Amino acid sequence: MKILKLSIITLFILIAITVLFLLFDLVSLDSKYLNRNTIYFSQTNLDSKRSQKIYDFLEKYYFKTLYFLSDNQKKFWEIDDKDRSQLEKYQIIRAQKENFKEGTKLEDIHIPKEDWLRSHGNNNSIRFSKLNQINKENVQNLRLAWQYNSTDGKKGIQANPIVKNGKIYFPTPGNHIVCLDAQTGKLIWKYKAEKGFHVAKRGLLIWEDKKNQVDKIIFNNDDQLIILNAADGTPIKNFGKNGIIKTGSSPMTPVIIDDQIIIGTFRPSIEAYNIYTGKTEWKYYLRKINKEDTNAADFRGGNPWGGISVDEQNKVVYLTTGNSHPYFVGVMRPGKNLFSNSIIAFDITKKKIAWSFQETCHDIWNFDIAAPPVLTTISKNNKRIDVVVAFTKLGNTIILNRENGNPIFDYRKRVAPASNLPGEKTCLYQPDLELPEPFFKSEFDLNDITDLNNEEYNFVKSKVKNYNYGFFPTHEIDKPTLIRSLHGGAQWMGASVDPINNIAYVTSNNLPDLIEVYSAKNIKGDFKYSTNDLKQKPLFDSKGYPGIKRPWGTLSAINLNNGKIKWQSPLGNFEELKLNEDTGTLNYGGATASSGGLVFASGTIDKKIRAYDGETGKVLWSYKMPYIGSAPPTIYEAGGEQFIMIPATGSWSLKNVYPDLEYGDAFLSFKLKTNE
Repeated sequence: MKILKLSIITLFILIAITVLFLLFDLVSLDSKYLNRNTIYFSQTNLDSKRSQKIYDFLEKYYFKTLYFLSDNQKKFWEIDDKDRSQLEKYQIIRAQKENFKEGTKLEDIHIPKEDWLRSHGNNNSIRFSKLNQINKENVQNLRLAWQYNSTDGKKGIQANPIVKNGKIYFPTPGNHIVCLDAQTGKLIWKYKAEKGFHVAKRGLLIWEDKKNQVDKIIFNNDDQLIILNAADGTPIKNFGKNGIIKTGSSPMTPVIIDDQIIIGTFRPSIEAYNIYTGKTEWKYYLRKINKEDTNAADFRGGNPWGGISVDEQNKVVYLTTGNSHPYFVGVMRPGKNLFSNSIIAFDITKKKIAWSFQETCHDIWNFDIAAPPVLTTISKNNKRIDVVVAFTKLGNTIILNRENGNPIFDYRKRVAPASNLPGEKTCLYQPDLELPEPFFKSEFDLNDITDLNNEEYNFVKSKVKNYNYGFFPTHEIDKPTLIRSLHGGAQWMGASVDPINNIAYVTSNNLPDLIEVYSAKNIKGDFKYSTNDLKQKPLFDSKGYPGIKRPWGTLSAINLNNGKIKWQSPLGNFEELKLNEDTGTLNYGGATASSGGLVFASGTIDKKIRAYDGETGKVLWSYKMPYIGSAPPTIYEAGGEQFIMIPATGSWSLKNVYPDLEYGDAFLSFKLKTNE
């Protein structure tokens, strides 16, 4: 009897400890949030995998109990049988046509020239250079000026290098930040980040501290924000603890407004820190529950990892956000999942969201907006209009009035299908744009099957007949869904935008993937789905080439004034196929354009960097690098000469699809051949 009592007491103690442990991990204490209580309970606060497993276990049994006690819960787990055939086929958000605030004059737009002060060029993320020494007439004379090998490891580097006063700065595979002579490639200094795996993952910036008369290099290192002296790479000691402060995890390049460093984090949040001391100024929680939706729930994901840009004059930052989690099943996160898959404008002065615009509602396809928003000015109806532009995995170019978030072109949405998964409630409408013209077809149909030859056509067709596909196809148990999100449309590199001629140059991928959703035989007994979201299952033909028509990767020129595609060219080539034109390949490098009428792009499986004619899309020059280009090129001037510099280290995303591809550690810079 004593043993039984002791066992029961021990069991209750263990349960109590487990509950207390979980409650401790669920709670967040932070007084710096502007729009959240100091003490905040949420599953999004769970830091450890063990806590998440315990939470999932308890959640499952909680819903089991509810299911047998509540009729509402039984109804929740029914298949959505609402008839959508009677709905209007399209919904249209009408474009704003008048009452525009006067846009920025062309002469007042900052366009990078000699220096490249922030990854993606500047605070507007336009990734465009005003230099024209290298142009269409002489690009054939481009030669390798120098090559730097870090020799500290091999890993895909995604950061676009920055340049000031003849010095170039970038991260290396071995988690260093290095400074080189931008003219010769000679190493000046090297800084080692002692923790983390991707220092300055998506970029860094250089900022002139006029108060202390020193240039500072600023970057994120996962959950650290670090500042170095640009002259010698030593940490700025009075910033936090020896140049480092702890923040929310963030891969993006910071921006600076009014002596505040602004970042977006995976909490998810916008956070501001004093640029001199590192003191936390404030935080803003980027989560919103739609009160009109009685079933809406808190959710994970929706993080602002794509990038950030800033309108310095109006002190507004613009962010793009990712999709909510879990990626392909939204049963436990009903509702629109507001602020995910969105473009957000945040007013720094008022410390609140000015507006937000969601592309994909209740995303179960992984259509996050992966690229940084671009701030530029377009001409429409004889007016200059300040806009923010997002380039998306759906192949959309979303152009919004920077002031209020209104679309500049009619934004059309089409009725989307209901889900056959018990408990899954998809949104009634999803985007189906006419203008701007999509640069990528996200909706798969039988006409897209490869036409390399009849044998491959029949091979792919026999596979496709067993899949779901079409316009925002929904998932089913034991029936894979074919979607173009993991390797489709505009990825994290985004676009280069010519603010003079209002032309955008965007790289895009074209490879569908198979997503499978699994469940226990009886959903009433499990209340849990799982997917193959961490496994790559691309649609290949029998030889391992994409099972769809070419091109498999593209570079597109888009006129932002009228929304029309100016030209589209294949990007990359499977040379072994020996076809008459480039096939295009998956690409994760990005493009950078210049006033020389050129667009430089890489990231392709064939390891080449190419120079395209910005007017026609014709390839004018190419160079095969030792490894695949892994970040957008940087264009700068040093010693009176123009250079094109690019990291060539291989791509994590490409290696997931093609495991035999290799990582590297090469950084190459090109200039015109001299008569020496």
